[in-house]
Amino acid sequence: MTKLIVCILLFATAWAQTPTPSAPSPHVTKFVAPPYPWRAREIRMQGETTTELQVRADGTVESAKVTLAHPFFRDYLEAALKQWEFEPTGKMFTQKVNVRFSLGDCRHVHSSNANAYRETHVEAQLLQLIEVTTCTDPIIIEVN
Repeated sequence: MTKLIVCILLFATAWAQTPTPSAPSPHVTKFVAPPYPWRAREIRMQGETTTELQVRADGTVESAKVTLAHPFFRDYLEAALKQWEFEPTGKMFTQKVNVRFSLGDCRHVHSSNANAYRETHVEAQLLQLIEVTTCTDPIIIEVN
């Protein structure tokens, strides 16, 4: 009896350590980037956010629950991420999305037009991280 229990324990331990193939990442078929919130931009606020998407079997987003974000970013995130679409999987799933909002120095902008400094750049490594970077108006200090 003791040998049987030992055999069962060894088998269970070996089975538990066998790696199971991970599910493939869901494929995004429609991507909508969240814009940089104007209020956050005006006060030069940056931040990282986390949102959990509930995705239906047909690939559409049922809900976007922001779990980590300053209130300035919350509505912009929800509005954009609810528009995403995924390749249908036949079953409902949850997908975590991280978005980082940051301010850039806009060295690449060479213009006397102030609106040129309102440019926003989006870089996405779906589904790990989406980076939304916006230019900030230059702060000009005149020294007499």
